[in-house]
Amino acid sequence: MTRIAHVLALLGVNLVPAAGWFVGHWSAGTTLLVYWAENVIACLFVAVRILVHQRMNPRRGHFRYLAPSTDRRTSRGQGSFVKGFLLVALAFSAGHAVFLAVILGTLSHNGEAIARVQWHSVALGCTWVLAFLATDLVVDLMALRRWPFWRIEQVANRGLGRVIVVHLTLIFGLLGVAITGAPSTLFGVFVALKTLYAVGSALPQYDPATAPRWLSAAMNRLPNAHPGRRFEDFWAEDRAKEAERRRRNEEPVSRPGSPDPAVP
Repeated sequence: MTRIAHVLALLGVNLVPAAGWFVGHWSAGTTLLVYWAENVIACLFVAVRILVHQRMNPRRGHFRYLAPSTDRRTSRGQGSFVKGFLLVALAFSAGHAVFLAVILGTLSHNGEAIARVQWHSVALGCTWVLAFLATDLVVDLMALRRWPFWRIEQVANRGLGRVIVVHLTLIFGLLGVAITGAPSTLFGVFVALKTLYAVGSALPQYDPATAPRWLSAAMNRLPNAHPGRRFEDFWAEDRAKEAERRRRNEEPVSRPGSPDPAVP
């Protein structure tokens, strides 16, 4: 039931702007504002999940987050996980807001119809998006106590990845519309791609325990800076380092609820 609720919420969130564009004849400016609001709300709800999990199930990763690194021998805890997440997410959202204000203002001044904002549609779209995202949040909160830190990290990473990809896609999409003058075709493609990306990111990701044979065969034919070592060896080493990183992030803190737990 939980998985079904997540899928329905995900579909609902992505159908709102897609239906507005393809069926409700929203302008590009209206659709972009709904997308922007969706990203901000989703990031804030991810932060709520992190904070609640931090209180219910305090782990080292919440307070001394150990991020993936190319050289984990020198990797150290990077501080509060939720603060790092919000810093990146809100920075991108603020930059996107400035971009939207400038580009939509410029296009509107030039009389471009794609920049027209239908504020009633924006309010309606944001209300539906908020309702779907809030439902998804409530479903997660009911099971959050049983989540490992790794699952919280996955949710946050998907949120950041989605924010970055969607923002870049929409930015270049709007620029393409302005340059080509074909909003119905070009921007429609970006709306469809955004929806497919959001749905695809929620599906189980391919993460084999051992290196695929076809990839190993191809990589082992390439020149190697470490003679005698195979691609499978590097793959296994990276998997072991990642497992150790996750284990350290999962360590319980010595003083639950403390803002600065005593962890090594």
